[in-house]
Amino acid sequence: MSVVRGEARRRWLVVAALAAALVAVPVTVAAWPVGASAPAPDRLRALVRAASAAPHEGLVETRGTLGLPTLPGLEDATGLLGGTNRIRVWFEEPRRWRVALLQPAGERGFQQTPGELTIWDYERELLTKVRGDPAVRLPNATDLTPPALARRLLALAGSGDRVTALPARRVAGRAAAGLRVAPADPGTTIGTLEVWADPRTGFPLETRITPRETGRPALTSRFLDLELRRPDRGAVSPTPRPNLRTISVAAPDLLTRIAYRSDRRLPDTLAGRPALDSTPSVASLRAYRDGFASFLVAPLPGMYGGRVYQAALQAGAPEIRIQRGTVALLLRSSLLNAMLVRNWGGEPTFLIIGAVGRDRLTAVARELYP
Repeated sequence: MSVVRGEARRRWLVVAALAAALVAVPVTVAAWPVGASAPAPDRLRALVRAASAAPHEGLVETRGTLGLPTLPGLEDATGLLGGTNRIRVWFEEPRRWRVALLQPAGERGFQQTPGELTIWDYERELLTKVRGDPAVRLPNATDLTPPALARRLLALAGSGDRVTALPARRVAGRAAAGLRVAPADPGTTIGTLEVWADPRTGFPLETRITPRETGRPALTSRFLDLELRRPDRGAVSPTPRPNLRTISVAAPDLLTRIAYRSDRRLPDTLAGRPALDSTPSVASLRAYRDGFASFLVAPLPGMYGGRVYQAALQAGAPEIRIQRGTVALLLRSSLLNAMLVRNWGGEPTFLIIGAVGRDRLTAVARELYP
């Protein structure tokens, strides 16, 4: 869950008819004959990683069943991981694209140009320009497209993880070759990562993550329609209407603000795992790399940390004793787990989150408050 550099009708009868038609389309398309030869799994994995930044435009559907509680300041991120979302994508190249999270009353758009990210909130009639390139941020709709998920998750796969072929199928009207990665580390909650991609180019058409404990996908992202071409520049960078309320910020979300305003430096290793490289400005918030069992640690300062802790407690998170003077709340889902850790003798409250089990979270908590 953490992100590091390098890295959104008419009448009820008509609505029901449209919904039925849209739901039926992927099923019908998937049933068409495939008839395409598939590359070997390792070759397909290499193609996928290389092709994820290819120009394209299309409509994405995501389905998530993580069911994490809504916490103050984190509502948008947790909302993306539960329920069904539709996302329209226009991708020209890594520094020039637009993504629109379609909503009942409009959309929430993200437009990237070299040196600036613009966020358009249709319902609030607000345009937010993000200066520079924040080193850390909360996940948004741009991170949930099949190419974005496939690229980031395949980069976590290690040499010991098992890679096998999946039966070919059709996705968005295209023949798709499949691969499955099964993590070898028992410390991760991820059971399998599955990717279906164009067998010739390796462009990811569908990405699916299944937890160990359920055997059912917890997060699926797939294209419903797709054009592998450079989108029109006017679609990628539309001109906003005049007189739209506009603000300019350097920190677009809660995670960015915490990183920039906290002067507490986290250790270079936690629970035996090395921290990813960070800049001095974000040394207070760090990701610790361990393949699919990587995790993020963020300090939640002062009163805000207390608010988040109380919100999680009221949502039913069980409180556990870590050691003398240190308690924690465990927030569980089938895929992502989190722990809020407090020490009664001082600040801050720590948030630890990752696709890891309780034992790993507890080990990290003990080192944060020894």
